[in-house]
Amino acid sequence: MSYTWKDIKLATLQKLFAADGNLIVNDESTKDYLAAMPYAANEGLLRLATAGKFITNHISINHRLYKNLIGDDKALSILDATDLTFELPAGRSIYFEYSGYGLTLYKTGSGADTEYSFDGAFGYYHTFKGDLNNDDGGPITLHFVSELPATIKNIAVYETYFPEDNDIPMYGKYIKYDLRQLAPNFYNLFDNSIVYEEGGRPYYLNTTDYYRESDHILVLPSDKQGMYTVYYHAYPTQITALTDDDYVMMIDPELAVLLPLYMASQLYKDDDNGIATTYRNEFEVGLEALINTSFQTGKESFTSEWV
Repeated sequence: MSYTWKDIKLATLQKLFAADGNLIVNDESTKDYLAAMPYAANEGLLRLATAGKFITNHISINHRLYKNLIGDDKALSILDATDLTFELPAGRSIYFEYSGYGLTLYKTGSGADTEYSFDGAFGYYHTFKGDLNNDDGGPITLHFVSELPATIKNIAVYETYFPEDNDIPMYGKYIKYDLRQLAPNFYNLFDNSIVYEEGGRPYYLNTTDYYRESDHILVLPSDKQGMYTVYYHAYPTQITALTDDDYVMMIDPELAVLLPLYMASQLYKDDDNGIATTYRNEFEVGLEALINTSFQTGKESFTSEWV
């Protein structure tokens, strides 16, 4: 069973005694109600989806690292960057993190010679991603120079060319993914919610196989490459004044029958606060029942993020 936005509006108007049977009347008696419905609906949806029956979505992360032309032992170390040289057989793009002042990188050899200058600060690391101007991919020399103390870490040189600097992947023992960027409707991550596929064999990760920073940063170990399917609780799709009447609400029936109660309780306060309070009480009772439900998932959708 599914409900459209028209169904929600009609049910709300019926509770406001402003519908003509099963018809939505748009006149002087209803126009203010109809205009205020999107905001009231979004309030109710947020309450239901974050404290009642969660909406569950999932994304796939292709956690694959490109070959680093610098050996891992050196690349993962914190290196003194005051006079540091790498002679490499190839290289089209570079990633590294640096701390300190007055750092300069000279790239010579195949392709156009290039000089990069970096301002910085002590106490934290800046990230740099850049094109090495080496279209033919031949041998290059990278020379880091700084008159003041400076360090670099997680340095990676890739044979691969990337159209945009932001496309150059980060490098490190652990790779961070911002789930709010990968899934704009991300609300939170719940336990036992990640499936890891390696060689076509899916199995659930233990908590020691991934980490969380804050409430939206997923941290994956670089030595566990493969496809990760991440299940998460999602924010509901926002309703606007332009939402079509035929739009199918991506919520379960349990939520759809409660939403008009919340909307009516908000819209009827000025007309009859007693009736509005009754509707709000009915909504809260229904919400409490959802919170106490052991299986708290909603409809699912799928997004693939190839990283």
